Amino acid sequence: DIPCVLSRKSRYCGCYFVVTHREHELNDATLKNIQVIEDFECTRVTKLVIREMDTEDVTQLLSSTLCLPGRYTRELAGLVVTKTRGNPFFVIQFLRSIVQNKMLSFSVRARRWEWDCDVVDMQMISDGVAELLTKRFDQLPVAMTKTLNIASCLGHQLEESTIVAL
Repeated sequence: DIPCVLSRKSRYCGCYFVVTHREHELNDATLKNIQVIEDFECTRVTKLVIREMDTEDVTQLLSSTLCLPGRYTRELAGLVVTKTRGNPFFVIQFLRSIVQNKMLSFSVRARRWEWDCDVVDMQMISDGVAELLTKRFDQLPVAMTKTLNIASCLGHQLEESTIVAL
């Protein structure tokens, strides 16, 4: 319960809450909890609205990251937006996957990043966040995975002492 946790401010001083949601999935209880956090005297709330990325956004991201002009990255950006529907989380995950699969790599000979859009186009994108998260969890250390598996069986809220014990 958020009000209960915040009322113990001396014990939880310095806590950092991250609340994420999609606007169309908000319910009254979530809205109430967000309002409680905003109204509590010792909290500072920063809202960060993340919208879908369009081709120009991804072009800018790729151009700045790969140190290439937009005219070189625009086609790849369009492909990434098509594959991810502009979801920022999927954009980053997709870009990571094409780097890990060596579809986007730095050429020492050409002294720049290179890719083949036809090859990237064949790269599959996961249909859901669950599959992407599963892949990320598979990369965690074994001890961390075991701890998370146990914690997941204990419910959606855990006492601090329980987490420390795990």
